[in-house]
Amino acid sequence: MSATVKVLNLVEACGVGTGGPSPALVEACGVETSGPSPALEVSQLLQAAMLRLTNTFLDDVKGTVDYVALRHSQEYREYRTLATRLQEVDVSTLDDSEKKAFFINVYNALTMESVSQLEELPASTLEVDHFWTSSAYLIGPHSFTLDQIEHGILRGNKSHPSTGSPVLPAGDPRLQYSVRHLDPRVHFALNCGAKTCPVVRVYSGKNLEQALEAATRSYLSQEVRVKEGVLWLPQVLQWYQQDFSHHQHGLLRWIQGYVEDAERAAISALLTAEHGTPPSVQYFYDWSLNTA
Repeated sequence: MSATVKVLNLVEACGVGTGGPSPALVEACGVETSGPSPALEVSQLLQAAMLRLTNTFLDDVKGTVDYVALRHSQEYREYRTLATRLQEVDVSTLDDSEKKAFFINVYNALTMESVSQLEELPASTLEVDHFWTSSAYLIGPHSFTLDQIEHGILRGNKSHPSTGSPVLPAGDPRLQYSVRHLDPRVHFALNCGAKTCPVVRVYSGKNLEQALEAATRSYLSQEVRVKEGVLWLPQVLQWYQQDFSHHQHGLLRWIQGYVEDAERAAISALLTAEHGTPPSVQYFYDWSLNTA
């Protein structure tokens, strides 16, 4: 059964809050427009707005978000207003790096806003019906849900791990924005609102390569552990193994480039212990909401 999609960045966001809009809101909400806004300009404005949100409401060490304080803040009202400008952009004018950074930022922002809009915070986003398919942003003339951004755009429309099918059908006009080459490091940049999800960061086309490398190294060095001959991996590596390698040994070799020395040595020992025998691997994931 398909979900009813709620678009969160419609123009009425300009009226959010009490006490009247700030000058930033007035400027961003101007009714008169001279046509489509340059996508790079809007992307950079959203990056700055997201930085204000993350600097204020994100605990970068714990990876938690204070959703309650965020929802009632001036920073959030200003972000929501700027998000209405996504309707004015032509994403096709962005180069590949800017487009990838744009959609990563939009995904993380949509996740934060989708949680913040809930009347009561759940114990987990898994408790929210159709969480990844029921909220969307209007970007240009097209709406994008979390699933459509992650799988249809950033994964190059590869099959969804739960359904085994692409989320965007053949001929869908949104496919023009889909990345040409899947970069598996995006999995360590996307936040799904769970404690085992990567920390929310803000990306730009200029720093994308270094930022994705840093995000991947940070996440895997914290989450990958070897205990008593068992390699413990975050389950995202199981769900999307095919994005990294066609076989488990290839995945483990890929991981080796990002973990600490002790884990790297342990993975090598596991890979060479018995020729042709897979190492002992267990997967874990904490779906608890990443709320402060």
